[in-house]
Amino acid sequence: MLMTDNDFQVATFDERPFFEQALRYGTEQGIITDEKIQAINTEAPKGIVQIATAFGSPYLRAEIELARVRIVNLVNLYLLETTKGDLEQAARLIRDNTFLTLSRGGSTLLKELFALPEYPILGAYTDGRVEDFLEFWSRKKTSDDYRNARKQREHYQVEIRLAKKLGVDLGLSESIFQDQHCEADALIRSALLMRFEKVAAKARQLEKKTCFNQIEFAGLLDKLRKKGTAKTIKLDGNFSLSEQHLIAQLQQDIVAHDLPKISDEKIPLDNLISQLKDRYFIRGHDMEDTADYEALVSKEWSKHTKGKNDIDAIFTLLLSLAAKVPNKISLTEAAAKTLIKKIRTVFSLSWRASSSYRMPRMKNRKACWKTGRIFVNRPNFIC
Repeated sequence: MLMTDNDFQVATFDERPFFEQALRYGTEQGIITDEKIQAINTEAPKGIVQIATAFGSPYLRAEIELARVRIVNLVNLYLLETTKGDLEQAARLIRDNTFLTLSRGGSTLLKELFALPEYPILGAYTDGRVEDFLEFWSRKKTSDDYRNARKQREHYQVEIRLAKKLGVDLGLSESIFQDQHCEADALIRSALLMRFEKVAAKARQLEKKTCFNQIEFAGLLDKLRKKGTAKTIKLDGNFSLSEQHLIAQLQQDIVAHDLPKISDEKIPLDNLISQLKDRYFIRGHDMEDTADYEALVSKEWSKHTKGKNDIDAIFTLLLSLAAKVPNKISLTEAAAKTLIKKIRTVFSLSWRASSSYRMPRMKNRKACWKTGRIFVNRPNFIC
């Protein structure tokens, strides 16, 4: 088989800094004059000394060499991001601006990147110092890392902005975000999941949604499992195109990964919650809600408590367990007296066996025994 010249294409790769490429292109095309090049040669050393002073010392050769690399990287970044790699536009920017202005443009881009959120978290976290950020990023010779980081951080910004909008609708205050370090996508998922509950149209218009706590999250999953999920959902509010795209993306993620698990009755409710709880924002709950939560998700707990979650029933159950008698959540008066006598008998025998000292006889034939922080009055006790 004969091969022609058209079968091969040679691509050239220019690894020189973009600033140098644009400068050469400008001189060849007559855009940049010799006077402009001379002005750059005069301005550049001033900028190098300023950068060396800001990040180290202008009196060390190594710092001067590093500052030279930094200033070229900053100019490259500004030219590339402003012109999108167009050599002619870059050459005209070099012609119309001073070299220090171009380097300050790159520094401004890095400061804008620093101002964007590093993590998609609604709450306070340490950003670090902008000087340290500039010191790190001004060493990078290519703009690929900058573009990737900017794209990621802008996405985080959209997530946070949308989550705050939905958080206000769900009655969440700024203090809750601060305390729980809420992840933006988790809060958005929570708002979407609540909309999957089947509710009549009129009732949905009148209802006031609030973000669920632990017991409410378990209850919602149980309802979705028993009654099924809505076919379509809608969030009320004015959302930008990027926010609408994010809503659609997370909604598809819930439909693809979470709803099948919720519908699968072979997965116990407590296991289902363990699998999904890290994907959703769950509002903090009171200690009193723990019993209700355990009763809902634990079949074994429900078996022992028989659905009773009041504090008296739980104390009675725990006392029965401690006394090694059949588990009860309520006792008749006669059964309670029998249980108390048994506990006193066991306690007295155990104390007599472990006591290594004798207490003095008391006139009222009552002795007070102390162990740690527990005080037990023993009537008619004779030492």
